[in-house]
Amino acid sequence: MNPKKAKEFKKDTAEEAGLPEDLVNKFIDFYWARVRKGITGLEYPAILIYNLGTFSVKHWKIPETIEAHKKTIENAGGKFAAYKRQLDYLDRINKLEAIKKQVDIREIKFKEIRDARKAKNNMEEPSSDMGRSNEPSDY
Repeated sequence: MNPKKAKEFKKDTAEEAGLPEDLVNKFIDFYWARVRKGITGLEYPAILIYNLGTFSVKHWKIPETIEAHKKTIENAGGKFAAYKRQLDYLDRINKLEAIKKQVDIREIKFKEIRDARKAKNNMEEPSSDMGRSNEPSDY
C-alpha cells in the first residue's frame, strides 16, 4: 500500500465529492488546524480523531514540562520584552496543572475499576482449602 500525498488526496476527494478543489483544500486545512489546536491547546488529556486514533498527553512529561516552563520564566527575569512570553508560559503551566489533575482523577478511576475486577475474579476462583486436600485419603 502506497500512501498518498496531500495534494493527491485533496484532488481525489474533491473529484469524488463533486466539489471545487479549493473548497476541499480549505475544509481539510481548517479541520487539521483545529486538530493541531486541540492537541497543542492543552484543553483535554486525550483527543480522539476518528479513523486515526486517540492522542493522549504523556502524563509522565507534565511535571518535567512545568519545571522547564518555570525555569524559562525565571531566566527571563524582569525584562519588559519577555513579559508577553512569561504570560504565555504561565497560561501553559496553569493548563498543564489542570490536565495533571484530570489525568490523576482518571488514573484513580481506572485503578478502582481494576481493583474491582480483580476482587470479582478472586471471588469466582475456587479456594484450595474448600474440603480438598493434596494429601492422599484413607479411602
